[in-house]
Amino acid sequence: MGEHPQSVLRRLVPDPVQVQVILGSLLGDGRLEGAVGDRRLRIAHHQDRAEYVWWKYERLAAFAAHAPLLRGEQLEFHTIAHPVFDDIAPLFAGSDRRRVRELLAPLGLAVWMTDVGRLRLRAEVFLPTQRAAALVAS
Repeated sequence: MGEHPQSVLRRLVPDPVQVQVILGSLLGDGRLEGAVGDRRLRIAHHQDRAEYVWWKYERLAAFAAHAPLLRGEQLEFHTIAHPVFDDIAPLFAGSDRRRVRELLAPLGLAVWMTDVGRLRLRAEVFLPTQRAAALVAS
């Protein structure tokens, strides 16, 4: 009998793009839920930001527990419980998030600013080479 798929997924290490989406989301509207050893990330935005929710989902799909679902006026998804969230949680425990900001690359900053409404990520306005460069820079 094989291993449960979520046990295997818990061993995956997030790539640099996923780390930046996670950090930027947690500085913005993302939330860690669950106790130590069972922490997961919840992403939820108003339904009129569906394109943005799906963009985040596409980046975090390897860790997603389900595709985005509409709950009331919120489109949301959450990840599986993963050890990376236990590692990250202490960075968000206090009001001083200086260490988190030091870890941000341009993509993480863009996600944070998009979450708080100061930016709008629209991949279609970039050339394919610019999109690739932005992901590599992260």
